[in-house]
Amino acid sequence: MAPNQKNILLIVSSVLAIAGSALWIYYHEFKGPKHNVALHRRVGEIMAEQTALQVGPKGHLVLLTIPLGAEPELRTQLEAFRRALRKLGDYDTKEHEFDPKDQPKYALGTGLSGRRFARAVKNNPKADAIVSFVGAPRLSEEDLAALTKVPKFIAESRSPDHLPKLFEKRLIQVAVVSRFVFPAPGPRKPKTPQQWFDKRYQIIEADAVKTIPKNEGTTE
Repeated sequence: MAPNQKNILLIVSSVLAIAGSALWIYYHEFKGPKHNVALHRRVGEIMAEQTALQVGPKGHLVLLTIPLGAEPELRTQLEAFRRALRKLGDYDTKEHEFDPKDQPKYALGTGLSGRRFARAVKNNPKADAIVSFVGAPRLSEEDLAALTKVPKFIAESRSPDHLPKLFEKRLIQVAVVSRFVFPAPGPRKPKTPQQWFDKRYQIIEADAVKTIPKNEGTTE
């Protein structure tokens, strides 16, 4: 190779190396995730684990979500959920994405109405479970009357307020809820994903409903 060609190759290699370093720094310092990635990965994994516990090693699932554009935490959770679910069994998953333009209150862990939940149940009669990343519904008597047969229901919820009624009616099996019982278990300064989860979230099942404080927390 001629000296000039070697020099050109060295220059190009150096420029590419500098550009790569700059992009890495830009992404990690300015465009990198601003949320606790380890925590939200663990939330997604636990949603998958709880779903598998309720459904068994295979089944038909309906996943309720919203667009990911403004919800980086949801993106992390869903990626971890799907990855964990593939390891846990053989599941046929149908995803239904709600449009926040139709309902501005939709967000991670909140926004699912009783009417939308009843419609999801009606439109998916073969579902073994509905998994909601947009909360648990507050059901009216009309909504309840429309729910003649309900699949397993697993939900992530920001608030525990109206979960007791859902558990009482056996309309939900598991809820992953923002922590409301303190002190949280584990060290004060979490290090592992599970420790972060225990500090920020808790798993609620029917036998734990009595621990939910009345008239506290946010509403959906």
